[in-house]
This record gives sequence, C-alpha cells and structure tokens, in this order.
Amino acid sequence: MPDSPEALASESRLYSRLRVNAFTLYMLALIAMAVIFTWILSDQYRQEIDAAHERNSTRADLVAEWVNSTFALSEHALRDIAELLEPPLLPRVDDYSSLESLLIKRRDSLPLVNELAVIDEQGSVVVSSNASHPPGFDVSGMPFFREFQQHPQRDDYVSPLLWSAVESDYLIFHVRRLRGLEGGFDGLVVARIAPQRFDDTLQRLTMRLGESMAIIDSEGKLLARRPDGEEVLGGVVTNDEVERFLASNVGTQAVRMQSPVDGEERLYWLQRLDTLPFAVVVGDSIDALLAPWRQRLMILCVIAAAMALLGIWFVRHYLHRLQLSQQLHQRVLEREEARTQAQMREARLEALVHSIQDMIFVFDEYGCFTYIHALNDEQLLHPQNEVIGRHYSEVLPDDVVQALTGTFYRVQHNRESQELEYSLQINGQRRYYHAILSPLADGIGIFNGVLAAVRDVTQAKINEAELRIAATAFKTHLGMIITDARGRILKVNDTFTQITGYKEYEVLGKNPRIFSSGRHDREFYHKMWSEVAYTGSWEGEIWNRRKNGQVFPEWLTISAVRDEKECLTHYVATLNDITESKAAEQEIHQLAFYDPLTGLANRRLFLDRMAAALKDSERHAQHGVLLFIDLDNFKQVNDTLGHYAGDQLLQNMARELSQMLRDSDTLARLGGDEFAVLIQALDRDVEQAAQLAEGIALKLLTAIRRPIDVNNETVLVTGSIGITLLDDSVNSVDGYLQQADMALFQAKEAGRDTLSFFDPNMQAALVSRARLEKDLRQALDNDEWRLVYQPQVDIDSMITGVEALLRWHHPERGIVSPGDFIPLLESTRLINDVGGWVLETACKQLAEWQHRPDTAHLTVSVNISPVQFREDNFVPKVKSILRRTGAPADKLKLEVTETLFVEAQDDTRRKMEHLRSQGLHFSLDDFGTGYSSLAYLAHLPLDQLKIDQSFVRQVLDSPANAAIVESTIVLAKSLGLSVIAEGVETKAHQNWLARHGCYAFQGFLFGRPVAVSEIESIL
Repeated sequence: MPDSPEALASESRLYSRLRVNAFTLYMLALIAMAVIFTWILSDQYRQEIDAAHERNSTRADLVAEWVNSTFALSEHALRDIAELLEPPLLPRVDDYSSLESLLIKRRDSLPLVNELAVIDEQGSVVVSSNASHPPGFDVSGMPFFREFQQHPQRDDYVSPLLWSAVESDYLIFHVRRLRGLEGGFDGLVVARIAPQRFDDTLQRLTMRLGESMAIIDSEGKLLARRPDGEEVLGGVVTNDEVERFLASNVGTQAVRMQSPVDGEERLYWLQRLDTLPFAVVVGDSIDALLAPWRQRLMILCVIAAAMALLGIWFVRHYLHRLQLSQQLHQRVLEREEARTQAQMREARLEALVHSIQDMIFVFDEYGCFTYIHALNDEQLLHPQNEVIGRHYSEVLPDDVVQALTGTFYRVQHNRESQELEYSLQINGQRRYYHAILSPLADGIGIFNGVLAAVRDVTQAKINEAELRIAATAFKTHLGMIITDARGRILKVNDTFTQITGYKEYEVLGKNPRIFSSGRHDREFYHKMWSEVAYTGSWEGEIWNRRKNGQVFPEWLTISAVRDEKECLTHYVATLNDITESKAAEQEIHQLAFYDPLTGLANRRLFLDRMAAALKDSERHAQHGVLLFIDLDNFKQVNDTLGHYAGDQLLQNMARELSQMLRDSDTLARLGGDEFAVLIQALDRDVEQAAQLAEGIALKLLTAIRRPIDVNNETVLVTGSIGITLLDDSVNSVDGYLQQADMALFQAKEAGRDTLSFFDPNMQAALVSRARLEKDLRQALDNDEWRLVYQPQVDIDSMITGVEALLRWHHPERGIVSPGDFIPLLESTRLINDVGGWVLETACKQLAEWQHRPDTAHLTVSVNISPVQFREDNFVPKVKSILRRTGAPADKLKLEVTETLFVEAQDDTRRKMEHLRSQGLHFSLDDFGTGYSSLAYLAHLPLDQLKIDQSFVRQVLDSPANAAIVESTIVLAKSLGLSVIAEGVETKAHQNWLARHGCYAFQGFLFGRPVAVSEIESIL
C-alpha cells in the first residue's frame, strides 16, 4: 500500500529537522570550542601576569636587600665612630690627625661612601676625610642638619637625593647623632654617599628583554635606572600612580602603566624600603611579557579556523548523504506500491508473527482455527496439529468457550477490537492470559475471520498482586523510606510524614542525614553503614530530629536491595517512633527502682547501690556509713489527720532530708515511715568517719524536728536514727542492714529522737560523752566547779604569784580530768560561762589577798580560751568583773595560747591593747608547741613567755630541747619579755634554767595545785 500524503509530509519534516539539527550541532561545537579556547587563553594570561608579578617582586626584594645592606654598612661605620666620640664629644686637638686618618680609612673601606665627617652642635666641621671640607666648614644650612635641629632626639637620618650647588652633583647623606654626657645633642657623624654608585651597580645586573629597573627616593627623583645609555640621576618621575604610591603608607604595589621615562607600557612592582627614604621600581614590558601568550593565541586561532572549516565540510557531506538517503527511500516506496495487497498483508503478518513473543490465533468466520503461532507447544493446551481446523468450542473449557463466544460475536458484528481475559490449567499450573480479538476482512471488506493476539500475563498477575501487597505494606503503621544507591530519597509513605512532619515533596532527592539529631558521633554512623555493607542490613535504636526540631527516639531498620547481578540498587528503611515505648520503659524503670510516693530510691535500687558501695569501700579502703531513719509516732499522724496527710508528711520529709545530703549520697524510702541513707567514702580513719557520720545524723535529726505544714496543720515529728559504718567487717549487704536495724532499735529503746551506733565500744563512748556533756551543762548550777592554785616562784624560791586552775568535782565521777572536760567546754561553747566564773572567782580571791600584807604582792594568772577571748563582749566582761570585785588590774595576768593568734590578729591586738591600757598583763602559755610565729611576738602586747613543760622536762637529756629553751629565753629577753618555765620538777632543772637566764619557775618542785587555804598556809 503506497504511503499517504501525511507520511510523505512527515518524512519531509524529518529531513528538515535533521538539517536544522546538523547546523545547530555545528554551531554549538563552534561555541564550545570558542569557550574552551577563551578559558585556556585567559588562564594562561593570568599565569603570565602572576609569574611576572612574582619575578618583579623577587627582583625588587634583591635590589632592596642590596640597598639596605649598603646603608647597613654605613650605619655600622657611623655607629663605631660615634662610640669613639661618646663621651666626650670631641677628641683633643692633637687627636684630630688620628681621627682624620680613621675617617679616611673607614671611607676607603666603604665603596659607596665618598666622605666621612664629624660635625659639632653648631654645624661646623670638626674633622673630615675630604680636604675640601676643612675643620670649621659650616654645614648648618644643610637639610640634614636642620632635620636634627627640628628633631634633637632623633638618632639617625638618611636624606633623599639632594643637589649640591658647591659640588654641582647629587648627594645622599647618612647621619647619626652624637650624645653628650646627659644624652643631649652634641653633634653629628656624617657619611656622604655617592648615588652614582647605585647606578653603576644596577648597570651590572643582567636584564631580561623589555625589563626596567629603577631606584627612586621619597620625592620621586631617580637614583639609578636600567636599561643602559640614559642619564637618569636626579630626574623626577612624573606619574600619578608613582606619586600616589610615594604619598601612601603602602609597602608594595603592583600596577600596569606606561613608563614615565620611555613611554613603553609595562607591568610594574613598586616596593618601599622600610627604614630608608627610597623605593624600588621593577617592570616588565607588556609586549615582551605577552609575546608567548600572543603566539599561543595565533596558534589556537589557526586551529579553530581549521576545525571550523573541517566542520563545515562534515556538515555539507552529511547533508548530501541525507539527501541521497531520502531519494533512495522515495524510490523504494515507489516499488512497494506495485506489490499486491495480499503480498503486503502476508509480509506484514509474517513480520508481526516473528517479531512478537505473544501467541497468535486466527479463526475463520465460523470460529474454526486456521492459524496458530506459539514459540513452543508447551504454551498451548493441545498440539497445533490437533487443533487446526477444529472449532474453539471443541478445544477450550466451557467457561472459556462461553466468554469467547460473546467476544467473537461482538467483534463480528461491531467490527471493533475486543479484549478478553481468561485462565487455563496447563501442565498442572494455572496460567492467565490477555487476548485482543480483531476483525479480519477480505479485499472488498467482507468479514472473513478473527485475529486473536494472546499474551501470557501470569507473571504480570503475580507482580500485580505483589504490588498490591507491597502498596498495602507501604501504607503500614511503620514509616518507610526508599533511596537510591547514593542515598537520595525516592519515596516515603504517609506514616513517615506522620512521624517526622516532613511531606514527601520536601525530602525527595535529599539525603537522610537531614534528620540527624547530632547525638551520635561519626564512629556510630561508620559502624552502622559498615554493617549494612557487610551483612546487607542493620537495625537498632537511633535518635533523629523531626521537622519542628524535636529530637525523638526511633527503631530503625535498613536493608540493602541488590539486583540479580548483586549490584546495589536501593536502600529500604523502616522506622518506628518509640517515644511512647521509651517513656513507658522509663516509667517501668521509675516504678521498679523508685518509690512512687516520694520519688526516692526504693529498696531494690538501694540494695544495688549498697552492693556497689561495699565493692568500692574494699577497693579504696574508705569507710562509708549506713543510716536507718524511722519517724517517731508517725502512726498518730495517720490516725488523727488521715492517710493523705501522712503521705504529704512523708513527701515533705523526703524533701527536707534530701536537702541535708550531697548529690552523691543515696536517700531511699524502704517502706512506711522508714528511710535509709547511704554515704560513701567518708574517711579512711574509723574514728574520723564515725564523727562525720554523727554530724550528718544530727543534721538529719534537726531537719526532722522542723515544723511541717500538712492540710493547714503544723505537724511536729521526731526521728530515731541507727548508724553502722561500712568497713571490711561484714561481707554481705544483709549483714549491714541488720546492724543498722539493730542500731535503730537501740535508738528507739533509748527514748527516741536520738541516734545510736551499732559499734558497742563506739556507742559506749558516745553515750559517755553525751552524759558527760549533760552533766557539764549542770555543773555550774550545781556548784561543782573549784579553783586550785599552783605557786610561781623566783630564783630564791619565793612565791611571787599563783596560776588559777579549774577543777570539776563530779558527785559520782569524783575529780574529772581537765583533758576530758576542757575540749567539751570549748566545743559546746560552755567555756564562755564557765570561763567567766573562773575569772570572777580568781579576781575575788586576788582582791581579798590585797588586804593582807603577806599576800598583797601576789599575782594571779588565769587561762583564757580562744573561744572565750573572741567573744564580742569579752573586754567589757573583764572590765565589769574588775569593777565588781575590786581586784587590782596590775596583779591580774591573762594566759593565752598561740591558737588565739591564728585568726583575726588585728581584732586580737586591739582587745589586748585595750586591756593592757587598764593595767592587765598577758602571758603566752605553752610557747613552742604551736605555730611559734615571731610575727605576733613582735606586734602583740605580750608581757611574758611561758616555756612549755614538755621542753623543760627534757633540757637535761635532749640537746635539741635544751637549744629550744635557751633560744626562747634569749628571744624573750631581746623582745623585753619576762620568762617563766612550767613543769620544773627537780632542782637540777631549776639550776639549768637559772644558768641560762630564766629566773621564774612553776612546777611540782615548788608545789602542786592546791586550795586557797593551803597556799595561805605555805605563805
């Protein structure tokens, strides 16, 4: 069948489109070539310019270094001459010849220096290496001399290029100031430098083609220039760029400009010399610099032209071939028109049959098989030779026949194609087919059969079912992400949007790292992806970030998808928001390990921490402590105010107890009104640990006693505490719990509102101390205190005074040692009341003795505790006692210890000076056993040093103690202090002390502490 006019027009349009495409491709190639060549040329141009800058900078550095070294030599010469002349400024007259010889010698050693001279402060030449400037020659009008007159503190100066009318030449002066005896201006040392030498040196440098090099001063005058053959010295550079550079503070500058000397365009590098009024200018000729670049430009232009011509030839050849192809095609079409319709149908049908994989069945107008095409007989229900010529109803099952009959009828009468789907049981397997039935007609259009194209869609059906299953799974409650092999997101489901807040269009094409929470380090992600690469999957808990910024936990599963060639194609990830499960887990943990009412640790968590504490105690040898706390009469609160009030009380009590403990301590509620406290690592020493534990327990008892508001009612409760120390005596947690429980029982048996230690010995000691403290608080009211007096004698063993000592007559214990009750008095601060009683009793006795001739000379020493002395009312109290008793202040001596001076020395000194002004005396007791600082001996108003008995008793046996006592005696005398030695028990001790200058004594040799009546009888 010949092609239609539409087909011919379509082919014509195709030919035109191919022509346009050929020209377009050619133009795009030209543009691409132009862009590439332009980029290459611009990059090479930039490289040439950068290389020129680098070369010019290097050359400028070389010239600058040479100029700096030249002036460094002259600076060295000037400094040497100046050192010879400072001070005095000028040598003697008869030394001028030697100085002149020195200048001439130095000038000859410096090739660039023409003259060295010494100028005095009036500007007259003192001596010069040039005979044309004899001594007395006036240079005060020279610019360099005026520079130092204007700036007399300036040390050195290098002048720009100067014109000398006297010598008709340009000069440069390097000048250094001479200092007088007081640093004043006393003249100059001057080096005259010939600038022609710079040009001579510059001319010897090897120059590149087109290179220019010059040295100019700060005013733009030329010192030297290359290339050769031009007189440049003193010439002024007139160029805006150079003038702006000289006027600025810029150190270096690159500039492209025409040479102000020869008018040639160059790329210049301008560099200022830091400490000299000169600049170096180095330039490269643009023509010489870019000559290689222009050569490459010409080569590339030739290449581009050749490639453009070659492209035109290729395009022309292609269009010619395209035209021949079109003509050939037209001729083929003309030959095809001669074929008959039947041959065309057969050829097309044959081509169709052999080009498709589907089965083809041809039925005649009655429904009989006339043609069957199948790749193999296994696709057919029966072999082909058994089916040809038979009606389809004889071959196919009834259900298929029924469906086919209706479709056959519609095709025949409607003359339209119809679709039909059916299934057959072939070789024991159910196969699914999709058929398209088309009508067939003869040459005059009469219906003569049906063509059925049948495709096996079994796999498609399976895939469709799997897709439906996958689609259903994709809409599951788990969030899903599908990415490509590079990790770019391709698909997410609705659950993902619900979990993260990101819609699908917001994440497509992005990497999942946008969800990163920042809580995991690089090592975590490296291990995760390494496991995916090695095993093909990974799952675990991970923290990610929602769109709103909220960080949440999720359970993530990542699977790698590979094709049949084991090439990675996709990643599939499922994520499940486990925020609620984590919260539930936390709640379960809270319920498992914490008390729901108070929020404290429960028994289970407390026992775990106890076990850990025992291991830690064994490892570090530190004693811990376990406390059991029970609220007294808590049942009454429940019975009177109700269980809700009891719960509130327990909550408030937990809060109060927590505030008394450290963060590292464990407070737990074991049940009911029973609490437990675990404190680790108190101390290595068991006694110190016990004292610390007692202090903590006392604080807890104080916290328990505080009033608590419950339902607008104020509730007062007390508590009992049992204490046991954690050491290596028990190996089990239960053992320590039993000990603490027993200690708690003891506390309750003791009357409650108290504490009790499990250790029997320790408990006994604490009970004894508590009873002693209780009795101590009643001793003053029960008149149990007594004063005894120990004599103090002189060198002749005559009694000069007594020391009042406190004794406690306990009705049951008898005489209690001061070592037992004095620390208790100070720790409980009862020392203030008892000390006041001691001072007043001693003053009464002193006043009574003043009325008797045999005792009027006696002094009384009273020990004063630091706690007592630091009280704000101590001084008024002493003065009041003196007034009430009438005791003479000059006979009262207050004995203090070194501990008093450790803190608040200024306050202590003021109090002592005030009391001393009233006539009282101060004695330093137990000197040598404490800090023994000489600072307070020099500044505090002391009258006497009392050598401690621990030194006195060993002066005969210990050279070290003897040396200490002897030094103390000498020190006291040098400070104007008297000395008394206590603890003198033998005559030998007294004799040794007397030989070394101590003439006052106290000890058993002269009498023990006794009552007043015995002292009076001794007198």
